[in-house]
Amino acid sequence: MKQLIVNADDFGLTAGVNRAIIEAHTRGIVTSATLMANMPAFDDAVRSAKGHPSLGVGLHFNIMQGRPVADASLVGSLLDERGEFLGTTTVLVRRAITGRLRIEEVVVELRAQIEKALSADVRLTHVDSHKHSHALPQICRAIARTIDEYGVGAMRLPRERWRFDARANSFKLLSQSAGAFALSHLCRASETALRQSNVKTTTAFFGVTHTGFWNKRWLIELIEQLPDGASELMCHPGYDDDELGGVKTRLRASRMNELRLLTNPDVAAKLKEQGVRLINFFDL
Repeated sequence: MKQLIVNADDFGLTAGVNRAIIEAHTRGIVTSATLMANMPAFDDAVRSAKGHPSLGVGLHFNIMQGRPVADASLVGSLLDERGEFLGTTTVLVRRAITGRLRIEEVVVELRAQIEKALSADVRLTHVDSHKHSHALPQICRAIARTIDEYGVGAMRLPRERWRFDARANSFKLLSQSAGAFALSHLCRASETALRQSNVKTTTAFFGVTHTGFWNKRWLIELIEQLPDGASELMCHPGYDDDELGGVKTRLRASRMNELRLLTNPDVAAKLKEQGVRLINFFDL
């Protein structure tokens, strides 16, 4: 059986992103979303989720952007001189390599974000992370050790199946393909630890290479070529409005494009034709 989780990241980033995620769920193929506990539209996202209980909601663990949920004095190795998260994967990796990233502080912030979501009566299906910070093996293992205590049983493993696309006509698309390849190799270092834990993952994952570059042909072909088992498709629907303009993100017009594709009747029809069952992480 082919199963697909369509997970919308950045739930809680802005009210317009929240609205688009709910539309992509009620009128389209989104089955799951991941919540940013430290972003301005968190409360709005929680209200939206409670109004749509068929939407699976996980935690979009964020140690890359904004300010911490935990007391800043407890997570200093995750912050810059302004008391904000480091902003880029490059800086985070550099701190990890040089031993300046304290994993115990990652766990403190993880617990704070999980507990904020649980305190808002959100039943978390799984955990993933903003900008895939949990692809770092030490962070991935720390998450796996921690989430079981909270009854969270699944985690994204961004292990995208890499293949060269001769039709790629963008340097950015090619560079994202290289990034997807690197992420997959990082994830392999965590697979053994995950197999030894109670944490479940999908058998396949898609979305890194084409983030910001979706088109209908690619999405239809992805559905046609889905492997057996459970796969995850990462997406970022949203409205490109004034509120999003005030947020640090490179994904703007592309969010509207993804919303159009996620609610396109031809995409839903292709899933039905291929016998693909839409699920969320609770169904793993």
